[in-house]
Amino acid sequence: MKLGKLEWLKTISKKQVAVMCLLMVGVYFVAAPTRLDDGNDLDRNLTNMVGSMGGSYTEAATVNGEVIYTVYLMHDSGHLVKTEVEMVTTESHSSVAAVFATLQVGADVPHASAHGLIPASAVLRDYTVDRDILTLNLSESFTYFRTSVEQDLLTSLVWSLTELENINRVRFEIDGESVNNFHTPLDVGRGLTRAMGINVEVAAPRAIDTQMMLLYFFTNDSDSLLVPVTRLVATGVDPFEYAVASLVRGAIGENYISVFNHRATLLEQPKLENGIMTLNFCAELFFDLEQTQVSSQVIKQLVMTMTEFAEVYEVSVVVEGSSRVFDDIGNPITVPVSRNVVLDNQTRLRGFIYEY
Repeated sequence: MKLGKLEWLKTISKKQVAVMCLLMVGVYFVAAPTRLDDGNDLDRNLTNMVGSMGGSYTEAATVNGEVIYTVYLMHDSGHLVKTEVEMVTTESHSSVAAVFATLQVGADVPHASAHGLIPASAVLRDYTVDRDILTLNLSESFTYFRTSVEQDLLTSLVWSLTELENINRVRFEIDGESVNNFHTPLDVGRGLTRAMGINVEVAAPRAIDTQMMLLYFFTNDSDSLLVPVTRLVATGVDPFEYAVASLVRGAIGENYISVFNHRATLLEQPKLENGIMTLNFCAELFFDLEQTQVSSQVIKQLVMTMTEFAEVYEVSVVVEGSSRVFDDIGNPITVPVSRNVVLDNQTRLRGFIYEY
């Protein structure tokens, strides 16, 4: 598939994209086998396709004694963005409650251009965790949201809560009663997982067999707000090469950006060995005139995107085979880097903290 053929997606309206998202999630739950609760077979297959999209990350990172939570907020551009928030929790206010409060309208968050979608009046009455399933018992006021934001609101909540340790699925109750639907036909009765995608784009509308791929971009107003984009592509596409080519090509829409030089290309196929992905680029990857440095933001995009594949743990970058290349911070880019290192470096640059 030539990436140029994706230009038509610019003409798709947000309403059409929302409809495709609902259809995709609907197909997922309709097609789910009855043995889902006994072995999670469908989720295991999806995890193989989309890497960490199918499961949770870690409870929270700790920096300087404070706890860092990853949450997904609505950006002014109309996309959900991934960001880190420092919070202090107490015995009476858990991680689940802290994350829920951060996603509410009017909550104090570190970016003026991002905000939560959950109604401010919503109350998390209590919750339970059974195996990897989190069940939220919410007040009726949780449903006081506009129908047009339901998909993004639920995606924001599910993706944020599944960042917590041992939570892979989120179910909903209103005043103790199970919920099958809110305002749209989206079936939430069996719970939602990351398989619902985030900021979904369809790149293979005519293909019968598709694979889900998660790519990372940036907002045009911040170098710390990551825009995760779920791309549906034909299964015949090599996922590693497609991911790199998509980052180099840049965003399909105009509301998020890639920091790559569009002339940068791989000189050979990506190499994966013992969990380390090695990418050999041409000299156009350099961003300085002396051709000695590669943007640390480029490395962040590559690491975040490639480590979404289940078999990739770290990423090493070389330029025209040379290992004597550094980023603009002074780090050698040939040294394998994990997503935890990237996020830790990003978080250490901030000084915000929120108490709940």
